[in-house]
Amino acid sequence: MIQKLFSIAYLPPIDYLLEMKNADHTFVEVYENYQKQTYRNRATILTGNGLYDLIIPVIRNSAKQIKEIQIDNSMAWQRNHWKTIESAYNNSPFFLYYRDFFEPLFQKKQTFLFDFNMDLLLLLRKLFVIKNPISLTNTFDAQPPNMVDFREFFLPKNRIIRQKNIEYQQVFVDRYNFAANLACIDYLFTSGTDF
Repeated sequence: MIQKLFSIAYLPPIDYLLEMKNADHTFVEVYENYQKQTYRNRATILTGNGLYDLIIPVIRNSAKQIKEIQIDNSMAWQRNHWKTIESAYNNSPFFLYYRDFFEPLFQKKQTFLFDFNMDLLLLLRKLFVIKNPISLTNTFDAQPPNMVDFREFFLPKNRIIRQKNIEYQQVFVDRYNFAANLACIDYLFTSGTDF
């Protein structure tokens, strides 16, 4: 039985979902310490102006565990992220079909980053037909037994060097070379859910 452990992520790269789909059981880490400049609060998409990071603002306080990190809703980040996504993908083949799944999530205020990301992850699992069981961790374990640990594998700095690159027709192919391992919505809106 292949069990895989992941950090929570905001619109994770497509290879994150591929690894998740190829597990018998998926676990999401709840008790790790929050790390800045990771996919926990950022996603990279391709826009008409090139690569663009969508970053969820968080409140900087004494909270350390990912489950305690609060979103800074004093900024209009949800509206800005949705407008950027809409602008980048409005002409893609599948955007009009999938937009109604995502838009409500960008209108609903959430207090905690983990909760917002988990809502997105459950939606993505449904859309990409990932049916294996998903569980949340009960405690933090630096070296979890009997699990493949992906908590530090999916990092923005590793985006280019990860090996599982799925090539597909991106929206701005006339302007830019193929950009590997973007947020999964880049694949979803341009190619659908078959991978």
